[in-house]
Amino acid sequence: MAVIRKSSLILFFVLLTALNAFSQKKNFVIRTMDWGYKIVQGDSANPKKKYYFIVPIVSYKPETRWMLGLSFANYFRAKKDDPLTRPSVLRVNFTYTQNNQWSVRPQFEIFTADNKYNLRGLFQYTKFLENYWGIGNKVSESNKELYTFNQYKANAKLTRLVGKGIYAGVQFNYEKLYNIGTIANSAMKASGVNGVNGYESLGAGPMISFDNRDHIYFPRKGHFIDVSSAIYNKAYGSSSNFTNITVDARKYISLWKENILALQLYGNFNEGVVPFRLMGTIGSDSYMRGYYFGRYRDHHMLAAQAEFRKQIWGPVSMVLFGGAGNVANTITGLSNAVKPSYGIGVRFLAIPREKINMRFDYGRGLNGIEGIYLTLNEAF
Repeated sequence: MAVIRKSSLILFFVLLTALNAFSQKKNFVIRTMDWGYKIVQGDSANPKKKYYFIVPIVSYKPETRWMLGLSFANYFRAKKDDPLTRPSVLRVNFTYTQNNQWSVRPQFEIFTADNKYNLRGLFQYTKFLENYWGIGNKVSESNKELYTFNQYKANAKLTRLVGKGIYAGVQFNYEKLYNIGTIANSAMKASGVNGVNGYESLGAGPMISFDNRDHIYFPRKGHFIDVSSAIYNKAYGSSSNFTNITVDARKYISLWKENILALQLYGNFNEGVVPFRLMGTIGSDSYMRGYYFGRYRDHHMLAAQAEFRKQIWGPVSMVLFGGAGNVANTITGLSNAVKPSYGIGVRFLAIPREKINMRFDYGRGLNGIEGIYLTLNEAF
């Protein structure tokens, strides 16, 4: 009995020592994070009106070898002292690869005072290369072919608040693909697919959005529905005639404690002679994570996903996500050979006042295909 009591006392002492050490370490970690947050966003007595953030970009692919880059972001409010005016962001991504490819992409989302206008867009110049498998939802891995290209791209969406949470406006899209380089006896070149020898597209059309999210960067509840269209025509500079409709619908549900369930349905639908890089495509850092961009592409694309977001401790949280998607030449064909997507992610709170997270995701898809993503903000 005495031996048991003595062992219990020793174990209790060890546990107390371990807990005390952890507590001290935790306090040190918290103090260090608070110091970092104060540099980024100021304190309650003197909060900063603008936030600057730099995120490294690192990845490795056989076709590019190591790719390094930086993402520079500036978060601010058009109406500085009004918390109801939503935050805006200006961001520039720059990447360079070991094989001398590079890309620069300025992008923005701006809300004017009282959220009266919303302006979204990006500009991009790319000298890069990527893999091409062909068109359709059953293209074989053996079809993979490497090609190089230069690209100019510009997109702008301007909407005005016309009702409670309702925005209406127009969008403009421009894209030029040129200097296409392929291997000898290229199946891509011989395919006759629109755009494989280069193209230029200019389109415009109306759009409408409904947005009642409680926060745009980390929603806990609410909806976001965005429907946009664009008509491309040879009469005003496009290489071919086609029409595009894009739908992005999201719902956010608050669960117990700090947990959140996020749902998304995303569709890209095209009619006409569509350049191959403007078709519906599976694979991005937002939806169908895990798939290489362009592994499957066709006239129409539809994807659905769910993400469970759980806070672990302080600024650290984790997510589990899963979904399914497909591409097809017809809308009815989207139900054939549906592709799965699933994975796990870690979040670290970068700017507490604006609820902006640094995101690290690992996604998997069909036949063991996988992808890793490091960026700011949630996937959707």
